[in-house]
Amino acid sequence: MVGETQKAIKHYLRAIELKPGKSESYYNLGNAYCVIKAHEDAINAYKRAVEIDNLNAPALYNLGNAYFMKGEFEKSINAYTLALKLNPESAECHFNIASAYRDNK
Repeated sequence: MVGETQKAIKHYLRAIELKPGKSESYYNLGNAYCVIKAHEDAINAYKRAVEIDNLNAPALYNLGNAYFMKGEFEKSINAYTLALKLNPESAECHFNIASAYRDNK
């Protein structure tokens, strides 16, 4: 699985090289980095996706997840809060923000 994910990352990076202004390429790159637990790389990819398209609620949600996995609960809460502004009916986001508040000690 990791080998296939590494291949996917290579292709996402090439897609970004060819068309650097596509938010979805960075979003997908972030997802691939999460699979291999490269959370800092995922965070950077999601942040770039949001810089390109600040209405990308899935990128904000996954940014929150990546911060959460690193134990950076305040940052995850901030990302989830922004995602909820765009998608207030996301049960998953409400659940994850509650978990971040719970674990933020």
